[in-house]
Amino acid sequence: MNRGPRKTLWVAVLDGSKALVFRNDGDAEYPVLRPVDVRDTDVPPDREIHTDKPGRMFDGTGHRSAVDQGDAHELEERRFVEDLIESLNSAALEGKFDQLLIYADSDSLGEIRDKYHDALKSRLLEEFPLDIVNEPVDQLEKRVKEALQPS
Repeated sequence: MNRGPRKTLWVAVLDGSKALVFRNDGDAEYPVLRPVDVRDTDVPPDREIHTDKPGRMFDGTGHRSAVDQGDAHELEERRFVEDLIESLNSAALEGKFDQLLIYADSDSLGEIRDKYHDALKSRLLEEFPLDIVNEPVDQLEKRVKEALQPS
């Protein structure tokens, strides 16, 4: 019995400083996840990034006020997840995978959703707002099995 062509499933697990992308070498019943891309960055706290005092500016009334430097830690985390999504967009355009599951913390999901290329969107099976980047692979395989079960 021919079930049709085999689909290549990728699973992306990420947060603001760590990202893992796996390929399922098994099937829906028995997922076997193998790493395709592993990224880890050390995003220091904001207080360590901004070592200088904030700049000052005149507000037009003769008073000076501090200039908000923004949250550099948050900016670095945003760049990190955006770089990963750009990589996944490229892989989708190159046809490296047919299906995709994404597990990411809520903040990261909020940052990346509007960055999906149409090629990625068409392959995206589901997103899960879970911060499980440090979870063992066997636990992730169980999650993938649950996600792939017919509803």
